[in-house]
Formats: sequence, C-alpha cells, structure tokens
Amino acid sequence: MADSQKVFDLIHRQPGIIYSALTPNLKGFEAALAAGADEVAVFASASEGFSQKNINCSISESLKRFEPVMAAAKQHGLKVRGYVSCVMGCPYDGDIRPSVVADVADQLWQMGCYEISLGDTIGVGTPYKAKIVLEQTSRNIPVLSLAAHFHNTYGQALANVYALLEEGLSVIDTSVAGLGGCPYAPGASGNLATEDVVYMLEGMGIKTGVNMEELLKAATFICDQLGIPSRSNAGFALSRLIHPSG
Repeated sequence: MADSQKVFDLIHRQPGIIYSALTPNLKGFEAALAAGADEVAVFASASEGFSQKNINCSISESLKRFEPVMAAAKQHGLKVRGYVSCVMGCPYDGDIRPSVVADVADQLWQMGCYEISLGDTIGVGTPYKAKIVLEQTSRNIPVLSLAAHFHNTYGQALANVYALLEEGLSVIDTSVAGLGGCPYAPGASGNLATEDVVYMLEGMGIKTGVNMEELLKAATFICDQLGIPSRSNAGFALSRLIHPSG
C-alpha cells in the first residue's frame, strides 16, 4: 500500500468506475483522501490467529481502529466497504464458526459499512459451507448488501459463487487472470478469475457488461508484465481460440 498514491496518479479515470482504496487506519484514510479515492475499505478477520498475523492485533482491537476511519469517511461523504477474512477457514486456527463470521460482519454493518464482502482467504470453502456462512450472516445483513470474495486454492471458488447466486447474492469480487494471494495465508492461491466468472454468468444469460475480448487483452498484458501464466481456465481456453498457435 506504500505505492498507492503512485497508482492513483497514473490511473486514467473512466466515468462510471469507482476507484476504491484499502484503509486499515486513519493514516491510511488520509492518504486515500489525498489520492482522490471515491470510496474506502476496511478489513477485519473472523480468525483471531489471522488477525494477529495480518495486522498484529485482535479482532476487537481491529474493529476499534476503524471507528475514526468511519467517522472521517462520514465527514467527507465517502462510502466505506467492509471485508471479513477467513470466513471458511484459517491457516492458523483451522475451521471458522459461521456464527463468528456473522458477528464480525454485523459489527462492520452497524459501524456504517454499506456492503460487507465475505472472504475465503485460503480457498478452503465448499458450496455447502458457503451457503451456511451466507445464511447466518444474512440474518442481520440484507443479502443484497453482502458480497463474495473467494480464492481458488482448491478449485472451488466458481462453484461457491454459483451456490451463493442461488441464494440471492449478486456482488462478486474477482481479479483479472486470477491474480492475488496473501503473504499471511500460506498456500493460498489467487482470487477467482474475472474471466471465469464472466464466462459462467454470460452462459447463464446474465449480462455483465464486460467485454471479454478487452478483458483478455488486460489479462495478457498484466501476466506478461509479471512474467507469470494466467490462472483463468476460461481465459486460457478463449485465448487459444483467438490465437490457436499461442
């Protein structure tokens, strides 16, 4: 996050796009405000072990840190999105109780977050577990104010998303080419690939408004820059169709 200002300076902003910044504390919020972020995000964990490893404090302490961020965001008219990590498993604490996820999410909701993203940080979740987490979390938070943020470590992320779509969830966090990961989550792979989600949704007759051809160009560009292959199954297959000799 040290280079966030540089990233914002280099972005050619497009109308209709929300440019968000992660703000773990008030200092981060002030930096995001200076960079011209449209909204900010705070993140807590459903696992005490992960919270300590990731941000060096307990869950309750992390939530306390967000209070001045929420106040400052309200003062400046910025919306705040909340994230909950390790909603279906933790590399340090093992299985996570859905009731704990629901409690942390509810506290973020009560603070004023307009949307809560449920993150399977190490990608151990299955469709059944995902539905249980959503069912308990949505007891106090409307489903339309919840989002899915799944990593694809065990290849379950797309199935998990489909399961939650059946329950009415409609916001999905993804990353081009399946990039991502977490230094404090050993073994976790990248996020669910945008290409895979778009391919599935379009195949279900759900219009995403995403231009797949342009999406594939973006994926090729960033993978070339990083020197890594894409983690998207749909992206790989579609790229082969477009460039069969590639």
